[in-house]
Amino acid sequence: MAEPAFAPVPMTFEDAARLDPDRDPGDVVEGEWAPVSKNTYRHGQIVINVATLLRLYTREHREWIISGGDPGTKLRRDPDTLRGPGVAVVRRERMPAGRGAEGWLEGAPEVAVEVVGDGQSLAEILQKALDYLAAGAGLVWVLDPETQRVVVVSPPDRIRILDSGATLDGGEVLPGFSCAVSELFED
Repeated sequence: MAEPAFAPVPMTFEDAARLDPDRDPGDVVEGEWAPVSKNTYRHGQIVINVATLLRLYTREHREWIISGGDPGTKLRRDPDTLRGPGVAVVRRERMPAGRGAEGWLEGAPEVAVEVVGDGQSLAEILQKALDYLAAGAGLVWVLDPETQRVVVVSPPDRIRILDSGATLDGGEVLPGFSCAVSELFED
């Protein structure tokens, strides 16, 4: 059996808030620190594509607000689980204020978007999707740059896979939102 790449480090939200996110990027998973490597330029392009399309939607639907760049989301306490989706959409009244742990979202965003990175497996990202659902997310989109597919995960246990010729929609969570899957992967 392979040894883990790092020794588990016990961590709470408050401990994580004291870290420099640029120097020590990562998540807290069931009370342990899980480092996350920097992503590629292509990954960033896809995040921007998704964020742009969702921002256009939130301009027309002012009850929603969007955040990107792995905003802290406190999914569970005792043991703490802190995740940061590539893009998050929440109801405006839920937007946190403050710094550090006070500025992180309580619970899951209504919509969480994750892009599979070079250092992550699809299975690891799907585990994050399940964490978001368990904390109350209504919709999770997992974008796979390699296959140019979107895995749509919704409660309680629905999974759909959309290829580049399909249309992605917001379902009951973001009514009226739709885009071609191919738009998400444009250069």
